[in-house]
Amino acid sequence: MEDIRRLPEDVLTSVMSRAATGPRAACVAATVSPAFRSAADSDTVWSRFLPADLPPLVYPSSSPPPRSKKELFLRLSGNHVLLEDGLTSAWLHRETGAKCYMVAARAMHIVWGDAPQYWRWIPRQDSRFPECAELLAVCWLDFSGAIESRMLSENTRYAAYLVFKMDDDCYGLDSPLQVASIHIGEDEISSHPVRLQNNIGNQQNDGAEEGATPRLPMERPDGWMELEIGEWDNHGGEDKHFCARVRETTYGGNWKKGLILQGVEIRPKN
Repeated sequence: MEDIRRLPEDVLTSVMSRAATGPRAACVAATVSPAFRSAADSDTVWSRFLPADLPPLVYPSSSPPPRSKKELFLRLSGNHVLLEDGLTSAWLHRETGAKCYMVAARAMHIVWGDAPQYWRWIPRQDSRFPECAELLAVCWLDFSGAIESRMLSENTRYAAYLVFKMDDDCYGLDSPLQVASIHIGEDEISSHPVRLQNNIGNQQNDGAEEGATPRLPMERPDGWMELEIGEWDNHGGEDKHFCARVRETTYGGNWKKGLILQGVEIRPKN
């Protein structure tokens, strides 16, 4: 160890840039000694964890420019930054540096989403985006969010999550069950039953296949609910269209009310 510490800083930095397999490894190496810290915190090392094709991001005007590549990584992995379109937020996965996104409800395809008798658009201070979609009344539920493979990190397994809340007076979203699916181009690669409104004690499996257990939503640290729609491998090298969809189109199904959509989040599958 003492011999390693005597290496010139540029050599130690070069070694560290090859040995640090991820952001966590670099942070651990920085605790070994002052020499290791200098090398592990260098731009040479942290440039490896930043995507070469970072999308154009919109920072708050009050945000000072990052002083180093490490500070840029920590900022992008600790905060959600809007893309230039204002309808997509982006950040980096802290463990791997993979790119993550949330597609706003405004950028989703929502059947009857522009019909004010069925849906309305409302501002919410707890949302990443200026407005969310609130379900007023429908008997047929069908919405989806999409992203292009070129926006994602290569050789990464991703999952898509619906991010939403329920009004206090919501109803009709517990039964029949909804169907969540992932599509690549025109092909459906996964499909399973889900229940958006998880009423305690409701054990019905309306519309589910024999033996299929519906996936249920979970509460997030930010107070919203999320429901896993599905997962897929983004190998890279091809231009593909990934679509995450939730629908319930049962003939004669229940009327539904009270769903508040923030968007679809796409991040590496843990």
